[in-house]
Amino acid sequence: MPFFHFLPGADALSPFRQQRLLATLAAQGIDLEFIEAQYLHFIWSEAELSPQNQDILASLLTYGQPFHFKINPGKSWFGKGKAEAECAVVIPRLGTVSPWASKATDIAHQCGLDVLRVERGAQFSWKSKKELTAEQKALVLAAVHDRMTETVIESFDAANALYQ
Repeated sequence: MPFFHFLPGADALSPFRQQRLLATLAAQGIDLEFIEAQYLHFIWSEAELSPQNQDILASLLTYGQPFHFKINPGKSWFGKGKAEAECAVVIPRLGTVSPWASKATDIAHQCGLDVLRVERGAQFSWKSKKELTAEQKALVLAAVHDRMTETVIESFDAANALYQ
């Protein structure tokens, strides 16, 4: 059975994309105070990577603008502690290998890492001025992912199904 772990990554929303997303949702009657997103990297290997290989992998997956929590500063991410915001994890559709994963896995192999696959998703967090209805939450989810190529999962562990 492959070993599965994940690493947090860079900021997944530029200020422009963040404002455009907030404006799109506001036009649909959804008044969010803030929305943010962080890339997540999911890694599968035959066995746990050595500390040296984990360092190499972490350096490969350090790119873009560093992510800093704005909604829950100082708190652990997704599912840790009391959430002040709602969250969703977006990954490539199950049963597919994204172009990003193909290239990232190739690069990891070129660096001598014995990994089966490296995949990328994103965790979106948002805070609304008042509690969202189920219909409004569905609209937010529709705005943060492309249902043709991505899916929303409930937890990080559910990403393990990407490698099945």
